[in-house]
Amino acid sequence: MTDTPDTFVPIRDLPAAPIIFFEFCPTLGNNQGLINIMLAAGIVMPTATSATDVVPVAVAHLRCSTAAATQLRDAINKALLIGAPVEQQGRSN
Repeated sequence: MTDTPDTFVPIRDLPAAPIIFFEFCPTLGNNQGLINIMLAAGIVMPTATSATDVVPVAVAHLRCSTAAATQLRDAINKALLIGAPVEQQGRSN
């Protein structure tokens, strides 16, 4: 889309975009610059007894270019930094 990820680009159809929840990435690969990552989550399934089983299921297959993967990595790093605890330095007033 753009060479500079810091440039604002208006995004259309925001309400229609799916929300993808995942808990782990069981597989990944790089095929000549095409990044592929499987996103998965565990779902709780009933059994014949009163117990339950957690079954891993694929929720999405992420495919992107190396440039897009770099932007995604940078966005994830920034989001993690926003949520990181801030260390207090010096005396508080």
